[in-house]
Amino acid sequence: MGPMQAFRKLVAIYLGVVGVGTAAQFVLQGFYDSVDASSDGWRIISWLMAIALVLILATVIHENRAAGHDAGAPVTRSWLTAKASLYATVFIALLFFWNWFTWQWGRADAEHDIQLWRLIDPAVAVLAISTSLRAWRAGPAGD
Repeated sequence: MGPMQAFRKLVAIYLGVVGVGTAAQFVLQGFYDSVDASSDGWRIISWLMAIALVLILATVIHENRAAGHDAGAPVTRSWLTAKASLYATVFIALLFFWNWFTWQWGRADAEHDIQLWRLIDPAVAVLAISTSLRAWRAGPAGD
């Protein structure tokens, strides 16, 4: 296994762990004793999600370039998957970073939209797990 394949496997493992952790936190947050305990968990997971989103963006940009598409060529499954993953990741990353920056470092009078987290959190979990699976199954770096 070459260094690029080993790195890809590490990224796949990280994304899988963050995806499963985010999904678990999302589902189980109702069982915490207080809102503060849940909020503390999200503060930690949000940092992991931010790193994961950057890795997902890098992965889907690479997949998008690798899928390529000529003007007259038929549409392929890999091209559709690459485009859908790219647009979904960019959309969720924009929502995540805007809401997260406002939550962490926003002005005192600026409020993050707590309802957006109901969309962002499961979307990041799905994106992280699906990207993890694709990265794990990916062939050699030249493919």
